[in-house]
Amino acid sequence: STPPTPTDTVHHLEDAGTAKLTAMAGDTFTKRISTRAETKAGKAVGKVRIRFTIMGDTDTTFTGGESVATVATNSSGVAVAPALQAGEKTGDVTVRATVVGRMVAGLDYTATVTERAADALARTGDAALTCTPGGEFANQVEVKATYKGAVADGVAATATLIKSADDPTANDKGPFFKSADGKAVRTLTGLKTDAKGLLKLPKLYADDTTGTFLLRINTEGGATLTVELTVAAAETSSPSPSASPSA
Repeated sequence: STPPTPTDTVHHLEDAGTAKLTAMAGDTFTKRISTRAETKAGKAVGKVRIRFTIMGDTDTTFTGGESVATVATNSSGVAVAPALQAGEKTGDVTVRATVVGRMVAGLDYTATVTERAADALARTGDAALTCTPGGEFANQVEVKATYKGAVADGVAATATLIKSADDPTANDKGPFFKSADGKAVRTLTGLKTDAKGLLKLPKLYADDTTGTFLLRINTEGGATLTVELTVAAAETSSPSPSASPSA
């Protein structure tokens, strides 16, 4: 009788210390799946092919774009899958490890894709945001979003003209954006940063209320920026006294 191949001796698969698998949409997972092939007695089996398959309806793949990868176990019986590349669909993704050429129960791993997020927001300019009553702000508000210092692209955001620093509900007076049909709007939803992490808000307008107002921008991930807007009547310069002609 022919001696058993390494594959013939595999009894089960064990996790080989895989860390928690999480990544933001569009990012590469920093941790990788590790699986160990073992005999019934728990001895490691090398030179066995392990197939990793991404299951279900997801756009997450292995780097390179494939949903299946086959890796041979090393002398410690461990096969490490290629890195996972998160797609745009968020939620849990199942990756199943099986032994090629042998009917052994598969081992499932869960990888979680989270929303794109930002942890910092900053204005791209520092021009004062001022306007006269009933007028139009000359400068549009533009911010840059980052995550751990890197550009945070495709991050969902909202912008609200709030009542006060302690009351984040939408104001019923003061500056406003305009809807497509010209109506005053003080909350913008469905915003997203561009490929450079930038978000430029539409033009702002003022009603007849003067004072200092607050615009708050929130992003997925918790980054928040509050910007001051000032509505004040134009200063009228008093005529300077005529200089006396020199003698």
